[in-house]
Amino acid sequence: MNLASKPYVKLLTWVWWALVAMTLISALVAESIDPTASVVLAISVVIAIKGRLVVDWLMGMKSAPMVFRQLMLAYFYVVPLLIALALIFPDTLQRLTTL
Repeated sequence: MNLASKPYVKLLTWVWWALVAMTLISALVAESIDPTASVVLAISVVIAIKGRLVVDWLMGMKSAPMVFRQLMLAYFYVVPLLIALALIFPDTLQRLTTL
């Protein structure tokens, strides 16, 4: 797809607006609701989706070599998972990391 074509620019605009909407909704939910396991997991899924949109569309890595794209995507899948696990199981994590 031609990067300067009108449909591509329109698609990027929609992706950008989707990212803004997901960010605002996530922030609203995270600030207004107690952090239960389901809320933490939902926010983590939103982070992973946002990461994929950023990597594929805003960074243009959809056509990049697979290894580089996978490394970038792994960050947005692994980090939210680790954050979710730390918030859901804080006592277990504390025991595992204490001398």
